[in-house]
Amino acid sequence: MLVETKSWQLYFDGAARNRGAGVGIVFVTPSGGLVPYSFCLLETCSNNVAEYEAIIIGLELAIEMHIDQLEVFGDS
Repeated sequence: MLVETKSWQLYFDGAARNRGAGVGIVFVTPSGGLVPYSFCLLETCSNNVAEYEAIIIGLELAIEMHIDQLEVFGDS
């Protein structure tokens, strides 16, 4: 059985490092295509803050991309 949806999916993750932090975001289109992004945060922060920044950036990108339906997934 295959169920198709018109919803996009957003997967995000963030990780702290000694110098700054890294953020990874992947959008999955309704047809199964992948749209990946990665960013470096220049400020030193905790893993939790990096995760928060990842979701904020992902949601801002979704708004810019005019995505109407979005499911969001993270590991925290």
